[in-house]
Parts: sequence; structure tokens; C-alpha cells
Amino acid sequence: MTKMIKMDLYRFFHSASTWTILFVDISLAFLSVMLVSANKSIQIYSNAGELLAAQINGGMIMILCAVAVIIFVSAPYKNGFIKNIANQLPRREMLVLPEIVVSFVACALHFFAYSICTITAGAIFFGNTCFNFSFFAIIELLIVQFILHYAFCCLMLLFYILTNSTAFTMVAGLLIAFKFLNGLYVLIEHFTYLQINQFMLDSNIFQIGMYSAKSVSATAVIVGLIFLLSETILLCMVMGKKEIQ
Repeated sequence: MTKMIKMDLYRFFHSASTWTILFVDISLAFLSVMLVSANKSIQIYSNAGELLAAQINGGMIMILCAVAVIIFVSAPYKNGFIKNIANQLPRREMLVLPEIVVSFVACALHFFAYSICTITAGAIFFGNTCFNFSFFAIIELLIVQFILHYAFCCLMLLFYILTNSTAFTMVAGLLIAFKFLNGLYVLIEHFTYLQINQFMLDSNIFQIGMYSAKSVSATAVIVGLIFLLSETILLCMVMGKKEIQ
């Protein structure tokens, strides 16, 4: 298992797609902040925390992290590598554990690269006032949002393992990131009076900000951890019964 994880990490850091998407992270972070600073009709954020929260709430990091994970995970299935080693393992569930670990690394790399570049761009385009924020508040924001984003990446991983379709997984991720499910949540709340959006990954990603109440942030962390646990269990179950082609 350790060798498989090391092998996947080596493949991840030596993959051209990893560094291409990282370059896209950096470019989009600077471009989006530049556009915000140039458009006077858009609210000017008082500090980097507000700016970063707004960028995260927009769903761009969700898309970048999901794309990075799916491109990496789909490669060994397409080239037949997984099929070749599947029968050599005592339990097929072991195949998915390295992917979960590398998904964590991929999500961390792209999430924090985008976040750091956003803060840096804010300092460049908005000046010193951009740093007028609580250090602990922005750390809390990053931790909560990272847990949610990692859970979202694992959800995309589950979609791919279930469907074997990169296209379907990408489209599903884009629809979620573009807040397509919000309409469904509104309908459910209208007919059941259940505030379902409080318990969904995407809704929490879109609403957690610098000044969110502690109870809201705590709920978001619990939601993220429950999704992560559920996704890990389902991934192991699906992989154990999956017909690998």
C-alpha cells in the first residue's frame, strides 16, 4: 500500500497536467482579482479575507480542484494499469486508498495555491489595506473551506469510479460548481420545509465567509467530515464489486 501511494505521488508530481493546472490556478487568481479591481461597479473588499472568501464562494477553486483530481485518477484506468494490478491485490479496496490520499494532496496544492495567489494579487491591486484582517479568521476560513473542497473532490472521485466516464464526472462537477443544484434545494425546502442546503457540500462552500458565525463554520466542518467518511466507505464498497475494464 505504501509503495502504491508513493508511486501515485511520484506520478502526480511528474505529470504535465499537475503543473498546467497549477499555472491556470495562478493565472485565474490574478486575473479575477485584477478584473474586480478594474470594475468600479463591483464591491471593493476591505481586506484580503473578504476578497478570498468571495473568490472561493464563486466556485472557481471547486472546478480547478475537481479537474485536477479527475484527470489524474482517470489516467491509469484508461491506459490499463489498474486492470493489470487489480488481480494482484488481496483486496480491491486497496486500489482506491492511494487515490484518496493523492486527491488530498492535489486538492491541497491547488486550493492553497489559488488562495495564496488571491491574497498576493489583492495586495498588488488593492494596496496595504488588503492586509487589514484577522490572521486567525482567515486561517479558520481556509481550514473549513479546504475540508469542504476535499470532500467535493472525493465526491467527484466517487462519480468517476461509479460511471467510468470522465465527461459525466466533469459535467456533474461543473453543474454543482455553477450552483445548478440550488434550484433543487429551493424546491425541496418549499415542499418539505427542510433546510436541506445547510447539510450539502456545495451550499456550505458558497456561504462560508470571513465573518460566518462559529456555529455555521462548525456545522460546515461536520458536513464536510460526514461526506468524507461516507464517500470513503462508498468508494471502498464500489471498488470491491467493480468490474475493472
